[in-house]
Amino acid sequence: MHKWIDSHCHYDFDVFSSVRQQHWQWCQQQGIQALLIPGITLAQSQRLADFCRHQPWLWSVGLHPYFMAQHRAGEVEQLAGLIRPGCVAIGEFGLDYVVARSDHERHLQWQLFDQQLALAQQLKLPIILHVRKAHDQVAQRLRQRQFSYGGVVHAFTGSEQQAKAYLDCGLHLGLGGAFTHVRAQRLRRTVKALPLSAWLLETDAPDMAPAFIHRDQLPANSPAMIPLYGQLLAHLVSLPLAQIALQTTETFGTVFAQNPFDISGLN
Repeated sequence: MHKWIDSHCHYDFDVFSSVRQQHWQWCQQQGIQALLIPGITLAQSQRLADFCRHQPWLWSVGLHPYFMAQHRAGEVEQLAGLIRPGCVAIGEFGLDYVVARSDHERHLQWQLFDQQLALAQQLKLPIILHVRKAHDQVAQRLRQRQFSYGGVVHAFTGSEQQAKAYLDCGLHLGLGGAFTHVRAQRLRRTVKALPLSAWLLETDAPDMAPAFIHRDQLPANSPAMIPLYGQLLAHLVSLPLAQIALQTTETFGTVFAQNPFDISGLN
């Protein structure tokens, strides 16, 4: 059986509560070895160490731009106190110019972005980025700050040029449900144009559902989708499924082993 890792999954969300234990057993039967649960608020980040204990689940700590109304001054400094074995990155954080509708809102997102990027640099940790309608600006900031600890641009749907700009900054790209939709022709061309090592497979579960899942299903999306994404990716790039599984798992280890915590045992 091929081994897989879901590199971005909100498995702690309430939608999984009633089915999580049984569902995870099923995921393991499909070859899912591990997953990474990103932080999105301070309170949720504080819970992740206990939530992931005794499971092959890694996590990160971060303040997501969706929840600007919940974030308070000084919370980035508090994130630093949450770093312990199993916490492998800072994020998810970033810029979302879809929800930021004014210059002031964008300014606040930039402040939080810069603070978390500085924290990652201080701690020498990779980053997990959420970026919408701001890829060029984010890549430019990464170059300006000479960020060199890697990470992933979650749910990437930008252009090939934008993808290469991130790769030049040492980041990788998250690939999930978006590329399964008929309208995702540009994304599929980008996937084919880049080396397989550029990509990490992710679900963003329960969000970012693939084209073949009904949204009224519970859960609408889950780590169990990863082997299916692997098969679709193998077909798209004309490579054996075994190579897809091996490369994406090795890439995950490479990205999230650039920190004090050894996750090589998950590969």
